[in-house]
Amino acid sequence: MNCCVTTRRAAAAAAARAHCACRWAHIKTGPRKPGFVSKTKAKATEPTILSKPASQVRPRPAPSPSPTSRSKPRPQSSPPPQSEDTLLSVWRATWLPLSGAALVAGALGFYIFGTAAATLKAGPCSCEADHHHHHDATPTGRPPALTGDNAEQFDKELDWPEFWMGITSLRRRLAAHARGDVLELAMGSGRNLEYYDWSPITAAIEAAKDETHANKAIRAAKGITSFTGLDISVDMLDVARRKLTKTVPPLKASAPVVSASSMADSTGGQLAFLSGRLRLVHSDAHHPLPGAPTTTASSSSVSSGSNGSKKYDSIIQTFGLCSVADPVAVLRNLASAVKPGTGRIVLLEHGKGYYGLVNGLLDRNAARHFDRYGCWWNRDIEALVEEAARATPGLTVVRVERPKVLQMGTLVWVELKVEEQTSATGSK
Repeated sequence: MNCCVTTRRAAAAAAARAHCACRWAHIKTGPRKPGFVSKTKAKATEPTILSKPASQVRPRPAPSPSPTSRSKPRPQSSPPPQSEDTLLSVWRATWLPLSGAALVAGALGFYIFGTAAATLKAGPCSCEADHHHHHDATPTGRPPALTGDNAEQFDKELDWPEFWMGITSLRRRLAAHARGDVLELAMGSGRNLEYYDWSPITAAIEAAKDETHANKAIRAAKGITSFTGLDISVDMLDVARRKLTKTVPPLKASAPVVSASSMADSTGGQLAFLSGRLRLVHSDAHHPLPGAPTTTASSSSVSSGSNGSKKYDSIIQTFGLCSVADPVAVLRNLASAVKPGTGRIVLLEHGKGYYGLVNGLLDRNAARHFDRYGCWWNRDIEALVEEAARATPGLTVVRVERPKVLQMGTLVWVELKVEEQTSATGSK
């Protein structure tokens, strides 16, 4: 009996010791990972590792790579380098100013090359001798090549060159200065007529049956109240007459009053429309200028002299000083016909420019150009205007400018006036 009890106690003690040993082993090795089948295998196969506190655990150094397996170090990432400027990128950024500069340079080159080519083609000539010979010849006039049917053909041929050179826009600007009683000297074929403001005269034509109403309409409206066009060429005036009829449609039903020539050189004749409000006068710019017409029906016969006659509010002239024998005398003549104080003389001329090269080419071809067109295109317009202002009491230069840069200063815009207090001596 005692033996059995002792055996049981020994077996229980052995089982307790085995259980404690198992738990102790479990505590040492940590929790069992998945994949292990049994505690016995884990205990038998895995060595016992004593755990240390985390503060005492040293990090295991990474294994150094072998020389054979060592790879090249990767370059550090940097911003992509900026691409260099190419011809295409430069063109995209600057095409507009480059195109403008190319157009300007091309225009200048074309102008200079064309003038130089014309000079070389003509060959050498004694221009100085011809220059003096033609300047001594009088009077001013149109060459035979611009008479008869050639006058109209010449007028048509000027359309494209004047547009290309910017003269057409300058004519519009010039016409805007025409107001009141207007005198256009050396009007030629009437290339300015289509740009004038004819509304006052048109209103007068529509109210022609009532003379009082017509006169009031003329005084109230802005623009041209009367027009006198003067030129030395009858053929040019005939072209201008046809243009005037188209520009002012009511003139088609108006019969002109014809006045015969009253001068020894067969000049002085005129065509008058609408009781003298519109007149085309055949005369030389050096002769006394006709006075401005009045606005009554009795004004159809107006004195051809400027002394004691009504003066003009505006005097217009385009490319006239280049075609007259004595430009200073013509300017003095204009000063005697304009209203003192308020009146204006507006000129658009061509002559010497800014550059010696251009002026030399103009001098070289001056005589030949005069023979063809009756125009001295190498005159110093600004110097002539200043000389006339010094020689004419009261004549004052209001403005001198050279428009259109591409023409290199060969176009000259001039505005003059006569001071009111000295107007009495202006015609002497």
